[in-house]
Amino acid sequence: MSAVRCTLAIVLTALFIAVPASAFHSGGVAACSGCHTMHVSQDGRPGMHWTPGGNPDLLKYGNATDTCVRCHYFRGEFSNGNGYGPGGDFYWLTRTFTWTTPWGTTESSSGASHGHNVANRVFGVTVDPVLSHAPGGDFLSSSLSCTSCHDPHGNTNFRMLYDSTLGPAYEGDQRYAFTADAPEAVGNEGTTLVGGGNNETDARHTVYRNGVDEWCANCHAEMHDNAGARFTHPTGAMLGTSIADNYNRYVSTDNPDGGAPSMSYSGLVPFEAVTIDLATIDPSSATAGPGAEDEVMCLTCHRAHASPFADAGRWDFAATYLARDSHPQTGDGGASAQDVTNRYYGRVFGANQRSLCNKCHAKDYGDKPLVAQHGKPREEWPDDPTGTGQGR
Repeated sequence: MSAVRCTLAIVLTALFIAVPASAFHSGGVAACSGCHTMHVSQDGRPGMHWTPGGNPDLLKYGNATDTCVRCHYFRGEFSNGNGYGPGGDFYWLTRTFTWTTPWGTTESSSGASHGHNVANRVFGVTVDPVLSHAPGGDFLSSSLSCTSCHDPHGNTNFRMLYDSTLGPAYEGDQRYAFTADAPEAVGNEGTTLVGGGNNETDARHTVYRNGVDEWCANCHAEMHDNAGARFTHPTGAMLGTSIADNYNRYVSTDNPDGGAPSMSYSGLVPFEAVTIDLATIDPSSATAGPGAEDEVMCLTCHRAHASPFADAGRWDFAATYLARDSHPQTGDGGASAQDVTNRYYGRVFGANQRSLCNKCHAKDYGDKPLVAQHGKPREEWPDDPTGTGQGR
């Protein structure tokens, strides 16, 4: 290859990587050749980008998720935990953490439990080894990919999510029928890499209006069948005056009453602002907390893609004190220092901070501080072979 042709190839490759995905898709059918090829190779050169023997649907790369990751790696969707986007970084699917409790038992948090297992060969994510289908539904885990939620050919919905008029490609030539339309929301564009200017914060974040729960129920229909009977946490229900007041006043375990409604929003505990005007709200500077009519939703507690925690939790649901008990933490098997920094998007909690369920429920008001438990630090508690934290 001549020097000129070599330089041109490098420039074109850089352009393909650098163009924002939103501009590439543009809410509609993008350049077909960005993802597909008519033949296995170009100019008789197999293996440059294409898989020898070809890929399904004439994709350039192994499967739909492999193809998406080729560009979205650089946008924060699969970026070594450095993707601070609202959906979470799929990287966490590849990380399993293990640790030893103060009582000598071994615990773990498996990568497969950290989110939606979108199988791809690029990063070695396999089909969910535990769940054969979506919890509360029948969508097969073996069919799950990025394009199970997002329409790669584009539409006018938020994040190009599928809706009731067209569901995702499924087994063979089938389409999986969605009954609910895409949620109404507005978010920020661009990469969500830490420090990149569009990472999620308490001010810069997606603003949800409505429809999140209904849309999730396209695949998880039975998850909230018994919510009215108090068997599951309600979703799509108004917060009410008391819960909204808790949210707006709550800053932390140490400061449960210091918040102001205009500045109380937490990116770790979002909600549906049902009366918001999406045409005028600025998602790069949205700090207001909820009103009584606003609603809790699936994404109040979970991330849509993945997180460092089981069940794609926005925080570690098993932790009593978030700073001390959340995993990954320093010393865990499989955890890097970067993993520990990224687990809460760089946020640092005080030693006494308890579960973020308290942002709405404020049940930690007046609780004893960390070192007061049993009158001494946990490492000095009495033997507790049951792991309950209560001693003998």
